[in-house]
Amino acid sequence: MRDDLDDDSDDFDLDPPADPAGDDAVARRDAVVRALRRYLAKLGRKLDALREDLAEAEGAPRWRRYGETLLAYIRQVPARATSVTLPDPGDSASALEIPLDPNAGPSANAGRYFRRAAKAERGQRDIPPRIAAVEAQRASVRAQLDELANAADDEARELAMLELERLLFRLGTTVREQVKAPPPLSRRDLALPAPGAAPRAKGPTTRARPAPGAGELPARLTPWRYRTLEGWDVLIGRTSEGNDHLTLHVARPEDYWFHAHGCPGSHVVLRRGKGPNEPSKATLDEVASWAAWHSKARTAGKVPVHYTLKKYVHKPRGAKAGLVYIEREKALLVRPVEPPREQMSDSPPPVVEGDTGE
Repeated sequence: MRDDLDDDSDDFDLDPPADPAGDDAVARRDAVVRALRRYLAKLGRKLDALREDLAEAEGAPRWRRYGETLLAYIRQVPARATSVTLPDPGDSASALEIPLDPNAGPSANAGRYFRRAAKAERGQRDIPPRIAAVEAQRASVRAQLDELANAADDEARELAMLELERLLFRLGTTVREQVKAPPPLSRRDLALPAPGAAPRAKGPTTRARPAPGAGELPARLTPWRYRTLEGWDVLIGRTSEGNDHLTLHVARPEDYWFHAHGCPGSHVVLRRGKGPNEPSKATLDEVASWAAWHSKARTAGKVPVHYTLKKYVHKPRGAKAGLVYIEREKALLVRPVEPPREQMSDSPPPVVEGDTGE
């Protein structure tokens, strides 16, 4: 962003009166922009480190093969050697040169390679979603900075600046210190809800009806109900307590469960029920885009969304409302999309005989 240049003219009587408030606003704007540019650079370094870790994780098959080879030919490994060349168990025509720790025996060296392989295999699973999340955050910050730079008028400039101030506020104290950011504005000035308050969604406000025989639920526990383009029922939690109720008491074990990765958001359930029927890739993407919208990452360009079957979603004992951990998850990278109002469904959820919903 180009700064205004000082006028070197000696005709001071022709200059307009100084505006301290305006000068303060410009200084504040420049300080926020500089801090967020540093944050962009920080995200870039984090992205580079994650990509290096992913490249390292690609060695998992090699580390595991080294460990298996050492165990297969353990009697041929000399003591206190720094390396050994052994036949490749998977290809008898070739050999493997395996580096060794001379202070450890063959079994200990094999164990180290197995642990290294296991760590690399976890990295192959866990690092790509983290890369996607950092890329999405980086794209979001860059887009918001571009909005300020390309603002056509004062109103657009003020709106873009407000979004940057909100972004700065959400970075947290430690990150703000690292990027040398000015003190954030107050929640009141930024029109942000108080901590713990449920976010106000822009979607429909009609509540989903309870199942037949169930009592009327409080509004905070009643999810929104939608129907996908292909006719699948979808429930979206409205609050942290509503997320717990939806996941723990409404969703069935074989339902699909969605949540935006790495940020607060609604629990989203696709009612699959029993049987072989599976939603299409288009439906999974559609529901994932709704989960991204109903999260703190709704302004990002693309958001990683994790999904799994509800039976792999667990509530830690004593955890706060809305907090769960999941297993066997998969990831989708989608753009946040607000669920269309016309796809709001007012029909009650189907009753599955003998299904407890737990």
